[in-house]
Amino acid sequence: MIECILFDLDNTLYPKSSGLDKEVNRRMTEFTAGCLGISREEAQRRRETEAIPYGTTLKWLTGTHNLSDPEGFLEAVHPPNLEDYFAPDPPLREMLRGLPHHRAILTNSPAEHAQRVLRRLGIEDQFSRIFDIRYNGFQGKPSPLTYTKVLQDLGFEAAQVLFIDDMPRYLFPFRGLGGRALLVDEAGTCAQAGLPVIRKITELKDYLQTLGEMR
Repeated sequence: MIECILFDLDNTLYPKSSGLDKEVNRRMTEFTAGCLGISREEAQRRRETEAIPYGTTLKWLTGTHNLSDPEGFLEAVHPPNLEDYFAPDPPLREMLRGLPHHRAILTNSPAEHAQRVLRRLGIEDQFSRIFDIRYNGFQGKPSPLTYTKVLQDLGFEAAQVLFIDDMPRYLFPFRGLGGRALLVDEAGTCAQAGLPVIRKITELKDYLQTLGEMR
């Protein structure tokens, strides 16, 4: 039985079409361009090619380009005001309140961004803990070490946990540890990933019912 649900934050608890992801991506590219002294176009290209194996742009910059101020990066790339991107989501709150499972957040964003997102959605009291990018020394998803550390802190075996994310490459390592994985794919473009899929997070309850996991 699934005893715990581990939720990604961005593009999972709110839709990717909100535009926040696009703004964060723009800010990351702008920061990268300034850090490396290159054009925005070149920075975007290098992020799309060189940063992917590192899991995050931050890990790529610190690991290969000697970025010594990860806190400056985190502050620069996450907008402080979220009102332009999404509104409070009462149906999401109702769905979460109806789940009998332990719930926590695992995100590659900093805790303060996660708190702003949860507060804006009106669901900040629905999770026991936020595991952010600082939690494992700025080594986040998809590092298996991050997943095993989170499981240890939560007190659950991987098989007892459902992890929900919008990125297949973050889900596969967790599934490799024996955990359950669920992809949020708003646009329906990742069917080839071979993962169970929902289009939006409020479909989670129906998905759990099909598994017989609502009790």
